[in-house]
Amino acid sequence: MKKMIFTLAFAALALGASAQQYVVKGKAAAGQSMVYYRNLQSNQVDSVKVGKDGTFTLQGDAHNQPFLQLANSRYFDESIVAVLDGTVSVDLPTATVSGTTENALLNSSQSVLAKQVPGVMSLVSQLKDLLADGKAGTPEFNALQAQYEKTVGEMGALVKKSIAEHPQSTANAPLFYLYGSLLDEDEIQKLIASNAACFSTPLLKPLVDQFTRRAEAMKLHQPGSQFKDIALQTPQGATKRLSDYCGKGNYVLVDFWASWCGPCRAEMPNVKKAYEKYHRKGFEIVGVSLDNDKAAWTGAIQRMNLPWIHLSDLKGWQSEAAALYGISSIPATMLVDPQGKIVEFGLRGEQLEVKLAELYANAPDVQTATPDAMTGATKVERPAGTARPGKRVRK
Repeated sequence: MKKMIFTLAFAALALGASAQQYVVKGKAAAGQSMVYYRNLQSNQVDSVKVGKDGTFTLQGDAHNQPFLQLANSRYFDESIVAVLDGTVSVDLPTATVSGTTENALLNSSQSVLAKQVPGVMSLVSQLKDLLADGKAGTPEFNALQAQYEKTVGEMGALVKKSIAEHPQSTANAPLFYLYGSLLDEDEIQKLIASNAACFSTPLLKPLVDQFTRRAEAMKLHQPGSQFKDIALQTPQGATKRLSDYCGKGNYVLVDFWASWCGPCRAEMPNVKKAYEKYHRKGFEIVGVSLDNDKAAWTGAIQRMNLPWIHLSDLKGWQSEAAALYGISSIPATMLVDPQGKIVEFGLRGEQLEVKLAELYANAPDVQTATPDAMTGATKVERPAGTARPGKRVRK
């Protein structure tokens, strides 16, 4: 799963100069005594009491909060956004917002997306449970994953459609703010390049800047270019560099992952299969973790029995390696050739197997040194059919 689910990590919003008064007249869900709302500029959460008739009212100056997120729960797991301009009507039970042209446009997509969120979160929960039970790759897991991919694909397509059909509308800014992370990175880059008005809003400026920097980083690491070196730490705390392994005469897969990443854990059986099949021919793997908890990192290595090289700076998404290579979602891989040149990004599953089969076609087994995943110590593995010094090969 390449998509990162509902990440609200984009920074805040500043507005133009003129003040704009607003009034929100809303209807809460049955039995609700409070409605929660979030100022998308400051990310501050507040609440308003619901009247006996099930309605609530908010009013203020939109200069400080042009987009307001409203929900029945303080966790905002099911929410809608309103464009604060004049008088706005909000119906939380039906996830609809109306009253202005911009809100009508926003509502046409948001009302559909908001209703799909509970189902998606249920799928995510079920997939996490199966991963925790070691059932990744089972028919049940694969069916749920396919359903998840289909649903978020449809949701992402709706976001793209709204931006494409209404490129001059800034109402797409909060829509993308909440649901843009359902899209693949290349789709996001294309949308930003379209110069739609929403991407010029202060709300999305941090995102645009982030992707611009990432695009520049990716230009430096195109297939055929030399890998960039970086120093990281082993589980034992020793400092190692990518150059200690890459460009040393073997193909090396640099695998960006994390212990907390469900899709990474789901992909590990494929990675292990590739390692077990091709390591004897010289293939190496360097796992670069985006963990920030050492115990979680080393515990995952042991539980999943990952026998290759492991490195991390334990900085999570602030990892210097992730920034250097423009990594924005995991799992992510980079295959490096024996001379240290990048072969390809993003090889996983069957694609990885096909590429390795091509590279190692008719390649003989070679003597390799297998690192202990935790200590870094190595043991020599010899080609099949050869003996240790002083030993004989039995037929």
